[in-house]
Amino acid sequence: MSQQNLAGNLIAHGYDVVGYVNGEALVGDPALSSEHAGGRYYFANEANKARFDENPARFAPAYGGWCAFAMSEGKRFDIDPRNFKIVDGRLLLFYDGVGGRTIDFWNQDETSRLQKADANWRNGV
Repeated sequence: MSQQNLAGNLIAHGYDVVGYVNGEALVGDPALSSEHAGGRYYFANEANKARFDENPARFAPAYGGWCAFAMSEGKRFDIDPRNFKIVDGRLLLFYDGVGGRTIDFWNQDETSRLQKADANWRNGV
């Protein structure tokens, strides 16, 4: 299994990772793309692409773009790119679907979830 959550080689299902930092879930444009660490990123505008290109690691999602809640449970699960949160400058993405809206579960005990997710990621989950 890939370290990164790559659907069609895209990070965050083609959503603009810089947009998340600005509090927006923006669909990226394939004409405005960059590559970083084996994944392709799309951006909603030239300014966001330029910001990313200056420091890609700053904007890359935590846990390879896998659901942060699932990572705290020791699992890798896909995300709904419209469900995100910035915690301590890190982009966290979450699943939202049949199994529930995982960001809500995450928010019930964020400190513990973050510690567990970080440990699981370090241990190669």
